Amino acid sequence: MPALLLLPLLLAACDGMPRDVGGTSERISRTGTMRVIVLPATPDAAPALDLLGRYAAAHGATLARVEAHGEHALHMLEEGDVDAVVGHFAKASPWKTEIALSKPLTHGEPDDADTPVLRIARRNGENALVLATDRMVAEARR
Repeated sequence: MPALLLLPLLLAACDGMPRDVGGTSERISRTGTMRVIVLPATPDAAPALDLLGRYAAAHGATLARVEAHGEHALHMLEEGDVDAVVGHFAKASPWKTEIALSKPLTHGEPDDADTPVLRIARRNGENALVLATDRMVAEARR
């Protein structure tokens, strides 16, 4: 019976979930800009940019491309200096615990976890952004 008394408090605590720990979605809406890095050697980035553009538009924002490459780009993502990084990442990327990688955008998941494919990297903890863009990736792959 005591658990039933706590139910209203638990439901109230879940209001608005998931949320971005760093406030990325709110910042995108407030500033009207979603900052994205496309890693060099990603000539097939168009599907990812289209998806992120639709996410940005849903928040009244546009994409702003930021120039950076390699490790520097991922450090910028980790620090919250950009909102997403588009590139070819392996499922077994050494960064997989530091960032949230999407499912592949244009192909199924490779059998080999070391094969890089087009993915979107997001900052860990930005759960609303990660969930929304993961849903968009799943819808695009149908």
